[in-house]
Amino acid sequence: MIDKIKYWIQKQKEKRFWNNPDKWLVAVILDDNNEQVYGKVKNGLAILERIPKPETGYFYLDIVKVVGPIGKQAFRDEEIEVFKAIEIYKSSNIPTFTFKAILPKPNDYFRLLDWFKQYDKKVEFPWSPKDYNLEWRKGYCTADNLEQATKILLDFVQLDRSRDVKEVNNWDYYLKE
Repeated sequence: MIDKIKYWIQKQKEKRFWNNPDKWLVAVILDDNNEQVYGKVKNGLAILERIPKPETGYFYLDIVKVVGPIGKQAFRDEEIEVFKAIEIYKSSNIPTFTFKAILPKPNDYFRLLDWFKQYDKKVEFPWSPKDYNLEWRKGYCTADNLEQATKILLDFVQLDRSRDVKEVNNWDYYLKE
């Protein structure tokens, strides 16, 4: 019981720390291939708020030490600063899973994001305003385990028969092909 209380207190401290970042939105370069995600920066640390490609070795919500800013890049109608990750400060160890889905309606993409948010999880899925949404597309999601990821996705697609999902796997499944 005491460990649970300590864990809860630690989580509350971390939340408060990130409630007032130095930079609300930055790009964080993760590796030599210039793979990047978006996050917040405070005191030389960044929290990764997008799902990194798993092969980078980083996880969603990892806290990393960063250097920078090392440049700027366009983001929508603004410029944001770019930082370089130099090491993991605190790993979240939140598992990443891959899946393929068809989400034909434009609002399905936003509904899928909200669906995962209800479970305190994250999903990233390429969406297009064009007709490509009728094709199988690969996405990433976070969950506690493979069974939970599968259940969340299947529950979502069962709400509308025009949606479909298949091949929910651990992130490294596609590396074995």
